[in-house]
Amino acid sequence: MASDRIVVTASGISNVVSELKAEQSNIKGYISSLDTELGNINKAWQGADATKYTEKMKDDYKVLLTSINESFDSYIEFLSKVYGEYEKLDSEFAGKSIEV
Repeated sequence: MASDRIVVTASGISNVVSELKAEQSNIKGYISSLDTELGNINKAWQGADATKYTEKMKDDYKVLLTSINESFDSYIEFLSKVYGEYEKLDSEFAGKSIEV
């Protein structure tokens, strides 16, 4: 049976931050690979069609990947702050019980 509560812990947030950083590293790798491949295309294929193709790839895919990377930056920054706050709460309330 599913729980109707949301449980957030500092360690859980830390794990998510680590996973996001790993995925962000993959995205940066994709951007780098795209740059390399577009450079290779320009060496082997020249002319108006090649220019049109590589510019389209840069305008669409590289812009999209860069935007995703920036979103990851924002999420990582936010969750890192949340992690710090949960760490404070964990240490302040360690050993104390709250009865509801």
